[in-house]
Amino acid sequence: MVEHAAHAGDSLSRWVAVFTAILAALSGLLHYEEGVLQTQALIFKNDAVLLQSKASDQWSYYQAQSSKGHLMELAAELAPAERQPFYRDQIAKYETRKKEIAAKTHDLEKQVEEANHRSETKEHPQHLFGQALALLSVAISLAAITSLTNNRKLFVLAGAMGAAGIVLSVFAFMHL
Repeated sequence: MVEHAAHAGDSLSRWVAVFTAILAALSGLLHYEEGVLQTQALIFKNDAVLLQSKASDQWSYYQAQSSKGHLMELAAELAPAERQPFYRDQIAKYETRKKEIAAKTHDLEKQVEEANHRSETKEHPQHLFGQALALLSVAISLAAITSLTNNRKLFVLAGAMGAAGIVLSVFAFMHL
């Protein structure tokens, strides 16, 4: 009878070992995917920050052109009639520049939105991979305790946690 119980424990230990090895291999793959997604999300977020900085610079340039245009309007009001065409040309030049700057800035702001969106699309599956990894880690821990206690119920719980982690990781892969 003791021999039969020892043999049953060896069988459970083998299943636990295989189960743990499979989950550890899967965890390695998920860690890699999570790291790639995190890096990509950070790169896109960094791009958004840089583009936002450029857009802010452009708005400052726009304000400078606007101020110069206002000074030219004041100068045109105060200048003699023969100098007024020069100032009107300057005003037109500044208005043209402002339109070009505004168009460029709006384009940069669209790029900021796109970069932020790309970052967010990488963050969602990355969070799912993190949650799947947590479940797999708990399953591996429970499997380790199972090998020490030979408690089959604990192994069933480890299997359920592992299965939940696998399902969540499949869901994460579907959102890539």
